[in-house]
Amino acid sequence: MNPFRLTTRLQAPARSVRRMDEREPGVAIAVPWRIVTRSASGVIEVEHQGASPLHSVRFALAGSGMLGLSLPRTVYPGERVRVVLRGGHAEQTMRAADTMLMMRWFQPDGTEMLWPIAV
Repeated sequence: MNPFRLTTRLQAPARSVRRMDEREPGVAIAVPWRIVTRSASGVIEVEHQGASPLHSVRFALAGSGMLGLSLPRTVYPGERVRVVLRGGHAEQTMRAADTMLMMRWFQPDGTEMLWPIAV
């Protein structure tokens, strides 16, 4: 896995919100993202389909290939985020069986979420 930058975690406002660890085991959480573009040249674009802003959205790459620096950012509903696999082997990375793009973000209640995207 390529190294990525760690950031300060956001503090959720004090309120009574049911946290992820308090939910029923095995309950699925809908992923608020949709893959819009996936090209052989190493470009993946995802769109935020949720109802509220998501914080500290960033990417990491596991497996072969290189990923440009993914700085954390807040993504609002309807916005798109583009990821470009870089390096001389970006096209080969898109076909490699061992490559996985990990998307990470924080829900409005402060819960950290991960979404693996097969490239």
